[in-house]
Amino acid sequence: MTAITDEQRNEALKIYATTIKNCQKMQPKFAPGTPQASLLTNRINALQVVEGIVRNSGEYFTREQLTTSVAPIKSIIHKTSVARSKYALDTPVYKRLTPMINATEIGLAALEQRLNQEA
Repeated sequence: MTAITDEQRNEALKIYATTIKNCQKMQPKFAPGTPQASLLTNRINALQVVEGIVRNSGEYFTREQLTTSVAPIKSIIHKTSVARSKYALDTPVYKRLTPMINATEIGLAALEQRLNQEA
């Protein structure tokens, strides 16, 4: 993983925390077992794993937790990139989505690095 600055790390951690909180607020709106509920649960779990890795908290994650976190993080990057591509660079929406993409890319790189270390 390319070295990230403390500022980038702190910004990413804020985005993870906010996104986790927002996803948790949405959970009661979906019946358990529905695809939307599963998506949110998987996204929350993946973001918590990535947050722990980027924070370098020393928290232990199983290989399964690490592996199952990759797809939801890639999904966030993809969906956010597609949404951002619909807007011009100087629009508020573009500027709002860019930090999320950056944060999840940092998280994905950290996640993949951890997976490679454990291989």
